Amino acid sequence: MGCDGFRRIRAWHRLTAFTVASCLLALPARGDIIDRVLALAGGDLILLSDVQTVTIFGLLPDAPDETDALTWLIDRTLTLAEVNRFIVPEPEAGVIDADLADIRGRFSTPEEFQRALAAVGMTETELARVVRDNRRIDSYLRQRFGSALQPTEAALARYYRDYVDRYSVGEVAASFDRVRAQVQRDLQEERRQALIADWVDRLRLRATVIRLDEDE
Repeated sequence: MGCDGFRRIRAWHRLTAFTVASCLLALPARGDIIDRVLALAGGDLILLSDVQTVTIFGLLPDAPDETDALTWLIDRTLTLAEVNRFIVPEPEAGVIDADLADIRGRFSTPEEFQRALAAVGMTETELARVVRDNRRIDSYLRQRFGSALQPTEAALARYYRDYVDRYSVGEVAASFDRVRAQVQRDLQEERRQALIADWVDRLRLRATVIRLDEDE
């Protein structure tokens, strides 16, 4: 496909995004909250209030800003669509309650927590649904990518040498034999995350993803 073809596709994406945004930009999304569309991922819209939910409630502690939160939400939306194609065990109610209690604990008072819910036009039941789906995603990813290849002894030793500072107390490095089990867990988790990242990249390639926060 030539450059003209790519330009036509990009123009069509922009037209689609503009049409979606124009239709929904000023509609109340939740209660009396006026929302706006930030992205389209597959067939699902991602709204400003969704991004604010992530940042306000600390659902992604490593996200420094709303741009990173939106990227995470796009990946989460595509991943959840895959999860919903399969039978994934429901998380136990006690797990959801514990997660919600942890989120509430990030606010100084119950009233502050309720104000945060109101700010994004969300009920506690809806927040619990978000927490539930996050747990379902985690369960699915563990099932699918939990059996990463067992690293060889040479790979473990190399990983230990590369990251020896992780296994040091002060300036004294723990011996490899002493921390071997932890080194193995760390390397396996790193490999698992790499497999997941590659899989999510392929989900993005298969789906229509349009971000309205980007000026291309």
